[in-house]
Amino acid sequence: MSEPKYYTVMLVPDGTQQRSGFKIRQWLLKTIIVVTGLLLLGMILFFVFYGKVLTRAAMADQLEKENDRLKKYQYKVQLLENNLLEARDIVTRLTQLAGIDMKFPELPDDSILFESLEDKANAFMPRTANSDFTIPSGLPITGFISQDFEIKDGKHFHPGVDIACAEGLPVLATASGEVVYANFDSTYGYMVVLQHNDSVTTIYGHNKELLVEQGENILAGGRIALSGNTGISTAPHVHYEVRINNKPIDPLDYPYEKKQ
Repeated sequence: MSEPKYYTVMLVPDGTQQRSGFKIRQWLLKTIIVVTGLLLLGMILFFVFYGKVLTRAAMADQLEKENDRLKKYQYKVQLLENNLLEARDIVTRLTQLAGIDMKFPELPDDSILFESLEDKANAFMPRTANSDFTIPSGLPITGFISQDFEIKDGKHFHPGVDIACAEGLPVLATASGEVVYANFDSTYGYMVVLQHNDSVTTIYGHNKELLVEQGENILAGGRIALSGNTGISTAPHVHYEVRINNKPIDPLDYPYEKKQ
Protein backbone atom coordinates (compact mmCIF):
# COMPACT_ATOMS: atom_id res chain seq x y z
CA MET A 1 0.00 0.00 0.00
CA SER A 2 1.49 3.31 -1.11
CA GLU A 3 1.91 6.22 1.31
CA PRO A 4 -0.60 9.03 0.98
CA LYS A 5 0.58 12.14 -0.89
CA TYR A 6 -1.56 14.44 1.27
CA TYR A 7 -2.41 14.79 4.95
CA THR A 8 -5.64 16.35 6.12
CA VAL A 9 -5.39 18.71 9.08
CA MET A 10 -8.69 19.02 10.93
CA LEU A 11 -9.63 22.05 13.04
CA VAL A 12 -12.23 21.12 15.67
CA PRO A 13 -13.55 24.20 17.53
CA ASP A 14 -15.35 24.11 20.88
CA GLY A 15 -19.11 24.17 20.98
CA THR A 16 -21.31 23.56 18.01
CA GLN A 17 -19.28 25.35 15.38
CA GLN A 18 -18.66 23.41 12.20
CA ARG A 19 -15.37 21.60 11.84
CA SER A 20 -12.98 22.65 9.11
CA GLY A 21 -9.79 21.34 7.66
CA PHE A 22 -7.26 21.56 4.91
CA LYS A 23 -4.97 19.28 2.98
CA ILE A 24 -1.18 19.59 3.03
CA ARG A 25 1.32 17.71 0.93
CA GLN A 26 3.32 15.05 2.68
CA TRP A 27 6.75 16.47 1.77
CA LEU A 28 5.71 19.95 2.88
CA LEU A 29 4.55 18.72 6.31
CA LYS A 30 7.77 16.83 6.83
CA THR A 31 9.76 19.90 5.77
CA ILE A 32 7.89 22.09 8.27
CA ILE A 33 8.53 19.58 11.08
CA VAL A 34 12.26 19.34 10.25
CA VAL A 35 12.68 23.13 9.94
CA THR A 36 10.84 23.72 13.23
CA GLY A 37 13.04 21.15 14.99
CA LEU A 38 16.19 22.74 13.57
CA LEU A 39 15.02 26.20 14.69
CA LEU A 40 14.36 24.97 18.23
CA LEU A 41 17.74 23.21 18.35
CA GLY A 42 19.45 26.34 17.01
CA MET A 43 17.78 28.52 19.64
CA ILE A 44 18.88 26.17 22.44
CA LEU A 45 22.47 26.07 21.16
CA PHE A 46 22.45 29.85 20.72
CA PHE A 47 21.50 30.54 24.33
CA VAL A 48 23.94 27.90 25.64
CA PHE A 49 26.92 29.23 23.69
CA TYR A 50 25.82 32.86 24.09
CA GLY A 51 26.11 32.46 27.87
CA LYS A 52 29.66 31.16 27.47
CA VAL A 53 30.49 34.04 25.14
CA LEU A 54 29.19 36.54 27.70
CA THR A 55 31.26 34.88 30.43
CA ARG A 56 34.40 34.96 28.31
CA ALA A 57 33.72 38.58 27.36
CA ALA A 58 33.42 39.52 31.04
CA MET A 59 36.68 37.67 31.80
CA ALA A 60 38.38 39.41 28.88
CA ASP A 61 37.21 42.78 30.18
CA GLN A 62 38.49 41.95 33.66
CA LEU A 63 41.85 40.80 32.27
CA GLU A 64 42.11 43.98 30.22
CA LYS A 65 41.54 46.10 33.34
CA GLU A 66 44.08 44.04 35.26
CA ASN A 67 46.56 44.44 32.41
CA ASP A 68 46.09 48.23 32.47
CA ARG A 69 46.61 48.22 36.24
CA LEU A 70 49.81 46.18 35.89
CA LYS A 71 51.07 48.61 33.24
CA LYS A 72 50.54 51.49 35.67
CA TYR A 73 52.40 49.59 38.39
CA GLN A 74 55.21 48.83 35.97
CA TYR A 75 55.45 52.51 35.05
CA LYS A 76 55.61 53.52 38.73
CA VAL A 77 58.28 50.91 39.45
CA GLN A 78 60.30 52.14 36.48
CA LEU A 79 60.09 55.72 37.78
CA LEU A 80 61.20 54.59 41.25
CA GLU A 81 64.11 52.66 39.75
CA ASN A 82 65.21 55.67 37.71
CA ASN A 83 64.94 57.95 40.75
CA LEU A 84 66.95 55.45 42.79
CA LEU A 85 69.71 55.35 40.18
CA GLU A 86 69.81 59.16 40.03
CA ALA A 87 69.96 59.36 43.84
CA ARG A 88 72.81 56.81 43.92
CA ASP A 89 74.71 58.85 41.35
CA ILE A 90 74.23 62.10 43.31
CA VAL A 91 75.31 60.49 46.59
CA THR A 92 78.35 58.92 44.87
CA ARG A 93 79.44 62.32 43.55
CA LEU A 94 78.96 63.97 46.94
CA THR A 95 81.01 61.29 48.70
CA GLN A 96 83.77 61.67 46.12
CA LEU A 97 83.82 65.46 46.64
CA ALA A 98 83.95 64.92 50.38
CA GLY A 99 86.83 62.48 50.01
CA ILE A 100 84.83 59.56 51.33
CA ASP A 101 85.61 56.20 49.80
CA MET A 102 82.17 54.56 49.54
CA LYS A 103 80.76 52.39 46.83
CA PHE A 104 77.16 51.28 46.53
CA PRO A 105 76.54 47.61 45.80
CA GLU A 106 75.15 46.95 42.36
CA LEU A 107 71.44 46.21 42.03
CA PRO A 108 70.79 42.49 41.46
CA ASP A 109 69.41 41.23 38.16
CA ASP A 110 65.68 40.48 37.96
CA SER A 111 66.34 36.73 37.88
CA ILE A 112 68.33 36.88 41.13
CA LEU A 113 65.79 39.16 42.76
CA PHE A 114 62.82 36.97 41.86
CA GLU A 115 64.69 33.86 42.97
CA SER A 116 65.23 35.41 46.39
CA LEU A 117 61.54 36.25 46.62
CA GLU A 118 60.56 32.68 45.80
CA ASP A 119 62.93 31.39 48.49
CA LYS A 120 61.49 33.78 51.08
CA ALA A 121 59.48 32.08 53.81
CA ASN A 122 55.73 32.38 53.55
CA ALA A 123 53.90 34.44 56.12
CA PHE A 124 51.63 31.57 57.17
CA MET A 125 52.48 30.06 60.57
CA PRO A 126 50.65 26.80 61.39
CA ARG A 127 48.94 26.10 64.73
CA THR A 128 50.30 23.41 67.05
CA ALA A 129 48.08 20.49 68.07
CA ASN A 130 47.75 21.57 71.73
CA SER A 131 46.84 25.21 70.97
CA ASP A 132 43.80 26.96 72.44
CA PHE A 133 41.57 27.27 69.37
CA THR A 134 39.85 30.37 70.77
CA ILE A 135 43.17 32.27 70.70
CA PRO A 136 44.25 33.67 67.27
CA SER A 137 47.28 31.85 65.91
CA GLY A 138 49.10 32.13 62.61
CA LEU A 139 47.84 34.19 59.69
CA PRO A 140 44.64 33.81 57.64
CA ILE A 141 46.32 33.18 54.29
CA THR A 142 49.61 32.09 52.79
CA GLY A 143 51.50 35.00 51.28
CA PHE A 144 54.13 37.62 51.88
CA ILE A 145 53.99 40.47 54.40
CA SER A 146 53.79 43.59 52.23
CA GLN A 147 53.25 45.99 55.16
CA ASP A 148 54.03 45.44 58.81
CA PHE A 149 52.27 46.53 61.98
CA GLU A 150 53.38 50.15 62.58
CA ILE A 151 53.11 52.64 65.42
CA LYS A 152 54.08 56.31 64.99
CA ASP A 153 54.07 58.89 67.80
CA GLY A 154 52.30 56.43 70.05
CA LYS A 155 49.46 55.96 67.56
CA HIS A 156 48.63 52.95 65.42
CA PHE A 157 49.71 54.14 62.00
CA HIS A 158 48.99 50.69 60.51
CA PRO A 159 47.08 48.56 63.05
CA GLY A 160 47.66 45.22 61.35
CA VAL A 161 49.65 43.41 58.68
CA ASP A 162 49.02 43.26 54.94
CA ILE A 163 49.53 39.88 53.30
CA ALA A 164 50.12 40.10 49.55
CA CYS A 165 48.35 37.35 47.61
CA ALA A 166 46.32 36.67 44.48
CA GLU A 167 42.59 37.40 44.33
CA GLY A 168 40.05 34.69 45.04
CA LEU A 169 42.09 32.64 47.54
CA PRO A 170 40.41 31.28 50.72
CA VAL A 171 40.80 33.47 53.81
CA LEU A 172 40.78 31.35 56.97
CA ALA A 173 39.72 32.19 60.52
CA THR A 174 42.78 32.20 62.80
CA ALA A 175 40.65 31.13 65.78
CA SER A 176 37.16 29.90 66.58
CA GLY A 177 34.62 32.62 67.18
CA GLU A 178 31.41 34.40 66.24
CA VAL A 179 30.99 36.63 63.19
CA VAL A 180 30.06 40.04 64.60
CA TYR A 181 30.47 41.90 61.28
CA ALA A 182 30.38 40.75 57.67
CA ASN A 183 29.69 43.59 55.26
CA PHE A 184 31.26 46.30 53.10
CA ASP A 185 33.41 48.96 54.77
CA SER A 186 34.49 52.12 52.94
CA THR A 187 38.11 51.62 54.04
CA TYR A 188 38.54 47.85 54.41
CA GLY A 189 36.17 46.86 51.59
CA TYR A 190 34.42 43.54 52.19
CA MET A 191 35.39 42.92 55.81
CA VAL A 192 34.84 40.20 58.41
CA VAL A 193 35.20 40.72 62.16
CA LEU A 194 35.32 37.67 64.47
CA GLN A 195 34.77 37.81 68.23
CA HIS A 196 36.78 35.02 69.90
CA ASN A 197 36.14 35.75 73.58
CA ASP A 198 35.28 38.72 75.79
CA SER A 199 38.44 40.63 74.82
CA VAL A 200 39.92 39.27 71.56
CA THR A 201 38.71 40.06 68.03
CA THR A 202 40.28 39.62 64.60
CA ILE A 203 39.65 41.66 61.44
CA TYR A 204 40.02 40.51 57.83
CA GLY A 205 39.80 43.25 55.19
CA HIS A 206 39.87 43.99 51.43
CA ASN A 207 38.18 40.71 50.50
CA LYS A 208 36.62 40.00 47.12
CA GLU A 209 33.72 37.97 48.51
CA LEU A 210 32.38 37.11 51.95
CA LEU A 211 31.52 33.48 52.75
CA VAL A 212 29.95 34.03 56.17
CA GLU A 213 27.14 36.09 57.69
CA GLN A 214 26.78 37.96 60.94
CA GLY A 215 25.86 35.68 63.84
CA GLU A 216 27.54 32.52 62.47
CA ASN A 217 29.92 30.51 64.66
CA ILE A 218 33.16 29.73 62.84
CA LEU A 219 35.76 27.09 63.72
CA ALA A 220 39.47 27.85 63.61
CA GLY A 221 40.66 27.34 60.04
CA GLY A 222 37.19 27.78 58.56
CA ARG A 223 36.78 29.68 55.30
CA ILE A 224 35.32 33.14 55.89
CA ALA A 225 36.09 35.04 52.66
CA LEU A 226 37.96 35.12 49.36
CA SER A 227 40.93 37.46 49.07
CA GLY A 228 40.52 40.57 46.96
CA ASN A 229 41.31 44.22 46.37
CA THR A 230 38.25 46.10 47.64
CA GLY A 231 38.04 49.29 49.68
CA ILE A 232 41.08 51.56 49.88
CA SER A 233 43.64 49.21 48.38
CA THR A 234 46.34 49.48 45.72
CA ALA A 235 46.89 45.76 45.07
CA PRO A 236 45.34 42.40 46.01
CA HIS A 237 46.05 41.53 49.65
CA VAL A 238 44.45 40.63 52.98
CA HIS A 239 44.58 43.14 55.82
CA TYR A 240 44.68 41.24 59.13
CA GLU A 241 44.31 42.68 62.62
CA VAL A 242 44.25 41.26 66.11
CA ARG A 243 42.66 43.42 68.81
CA ILE A 244 42.66 42.86 72.57
CA ASN A 245 40.08 45.02 74.36
CA ASN A 246 39.79 46.86 71.03
CA LYS A 247 43.50 47.74 71.11
CA PRO A 248 45.45 46.54 68.04
CA ILE A 249 48.50 44.37 68.66
CA ASP A 250 51.09 43.03 66.23
CA PRO A 251 49.68 39.75 64.78
CA LEU A 252 53.25 38.48 64.45
CA ASP A 253 53.97 39.14 68.13
CA TYR A 254 53.37 35.91 70.09
CA PRO A 255 51.97 34.66 72.38
CA TYR A 256 48.70 36.52 72.73
CA GLU A 257 47.86 35.02 76.11
CA LYS A 258 50.43 37.17 77.91
CA LYS A 259 48.96 40.36 76.50
CA GLN A 260 45.40 39.89 77.73
